[in-house]
Order: sequence, then C-alpha cells, then structure tokens
Amino acid sequence: MSERAPQRRNPRIEVLRLVAIAGIAVFHTFQTWFDAATDGSWQASPPALFALGLISLLGAYGNHVFFLISGYFLVPRAAAAARAPGYWADQARRTVRRALPILASVLLYALLALAVSTWLVPMERVSLAKTQWLVGGLQFIWVYLVVVAATPIIGWVWARVRRPRAAVAVLVALIFAVNAYIAFVSPGGEERGLLEWRKLMSAVSYLVAFLTGGALSGRVVPHARALLGTCVAVALVTEGAAGLSGNTALLAALSFKSTSLVSFALAVFSLAVASGRSEGGRNVAQEDEKITRPACLVCELTPSILGFCVAQSLFGSIWHPLVDDLCTAALASGEAALLVAGVAASLVLLVCVLALDRLVRIPLLRLLHLA
Repeated sequence: MSERAPQRRNPRIEVLRLVAIAGIAVFHTFQTWFDAATDGSWQASPPALFALGLISLLGAYGNHVFFLISGYFLVPRAAAAARAPGYWADQARRTVRRALPILASVLLYALLALAVSTWLVPMERVSLAKTQWLVGGLQFIWVYLVVVAATPIIGWVWARVRRPRAAVAVLVALIFAVNAYIAFVSPGGEERGLLEWRKLMSAVSYLVAFLTGGALSGRVVPHARALLGTCVAVALVTEGAAGLSGNTALLAALSFKSTSLVSFALAVFSLAVASGRSEGGRNVAQEDEKITRPACLVCELTPSILGFCVAQSLFGSIWHPLVDDLCTAALASGEAALLVAGVAASLVLLVCVLALDRLVRIPLLRLLHLA
C-alpha cells in the first residue's frame, strides 16, 4: 500500500511489495494451523513445526515491509517541504489525496461483502448491525491510515531534529525491547481488546517501521545483501532450533504478532537491497533502464495489493473454510502435502483477487480520479 504511484516506479521495490503480500497470504492460511500446533491441539511433527515457524514470520514481515516502503517515500518528502511556506495546507491536501483511495476501497468491498452476505452466501460477522468486521477486522488498514495522516507532523518534527536517524535507532531499540518482553514474558490473554496496551504495541511497531523507512531513504546500507542473508540464517537457526526440538512455547514467542525482531530485520534489509542503495553507494535501480515484461506485470499488479488486503479480511468467512478443508484433506497424505496445498491455495487466491481488483476497483478509482 502506498500513496498514488509516480509514473516511473522502482521494479525492485514493486517486487518486494508482491513478495510481502504473498507472505501475508500464506501466513493467513496457516495461522490457525500454527495456533493448533503451538497450543497442543494438533501434534505436528518437528519438521512441520519448523516450517510453520518460518511461515509465521511472514505476516509481520509483510506488514513491516509495507510500512517501511511508505516511510521510505513519504517521510523524506514531508521533511524536505517542512520549512516551505504553506506547508500545512499543502500536506493536508496530500493527506486527503492519500486517504481517499483507502476509504473508497474499504467502502467498495464493504458494500460488496454486504451484498454477498445478503443475497448469496451468508457471512456471520458481516452486517450493518455489527462493526467488528470493519473495525477489528481491518485494523491493519486503519493503523496505516492513521500513520499516513500523521505524516505531516512526522515530516515537520523530522526536519527540526538534529539527528533524526539516531533518534529512530534509539526508538527501534526501545520498542523492540518492550516487544521482547511481551513475546517472551507477558504475552497477555488469548483475547485482547483493541485498546489493550500489548495490542497497541503492534501499531507502535508499525509506526517505528514507517520511521525506519524514512531513515533508510537516500542512505547507503553497507553489506545489505550480507546482512539480509544473516537475518535469513538467524531465522532458519532459531525457528529450526525451536521447531525441531518441539519447543512450541519458544516457537510462538519467536514470531509473536508484530513483535518479531527477526521479521522486522528481514524487512529492513529486504528494503535496503530492493531500493538499490546497497552496492558501494551505487543506485542500481536507476541504472536499470530496461524494464522487463515480468517487471511491468508486477508494477501493474501491485496497486491492487490494498484491494487484496481489504478483500481477504472482509471475505475471510468464505475463503478460509474452503482453504482449511483443502488443507485438512491434504493432511491425509502427510504434512508435506498439507504445506504444499496451503501455499498453493494461498497463491492462487492472491492472484485471483489481484486480477479481479485490477479489473474492478482500479478502474472505479480512476473514474473517480483517485488513482
């Protein structure tokens, strides 16, 4: 998700967006299976626990990627304009321009969900008399909208802080120290209200990712590829140690909600590599003048990621039981078949929804001059 895209886009970052949403799609498919494996209701084998542990990192990884990318573009633009006359009026217009496509997208899919629930397939939570499906069900969207709305304030403060990147580094350390406490010491109860402090830490973590994206913008990250590889190795070792030893408590703590430091680090160095500013200060992306057809296809699909996020949440009571049944049937052939079936179903669902969104929502937004 992002503001209105410029005409020329960095295909590497667009590929990263697509990787992130694919990870989120797979994560949502296996979330119930991971919960069952870690709470003891399903006795998964150590290799399956290892695989599920890695998959459980993908949700937070993908969410962090989206906030990082948005901060990468929005924060420096706001900071650069912060001392110009008419800053607040200009930023207010830009904020409205960014918010309207998000609100229009939610409205479109909400109306579609109501229509489907009323006339085709009843969905228990979808009703005009209920709000949870629009509030809690779309909490990631609303957090994103709040952060986008706060961008003018962030840019104004950023321009007046002597060392904003150092301040962000300190904030990252503090927030993930608290996150570690939540994950390993005090995770709280099974059900947490929207305003419960541990729940709010998820939103704060995404805000920190947004600020970190701003800190990465225009900066060279030395040895970014090596650092990304190191993070992948750490993920494999830690999840492997927990999964193969059958330590389900550690497995759950390592990827607890959005508090996973491993997911955050993977997202940070993924963006550092994708942005092209990681090879001796040379901006690789600007040197890639020829954009391949696959890259063009990716750039065509990524504007539909917002639509997928909304649709996946609102229509979860339809697609999730179908995918669960498919995975359950596949489990009869072994855990490997379960994993293959779940990943395949996730990606098929992703491609279908992105294509449908590309044909329906995007043209409507263009008709309304919102895209």
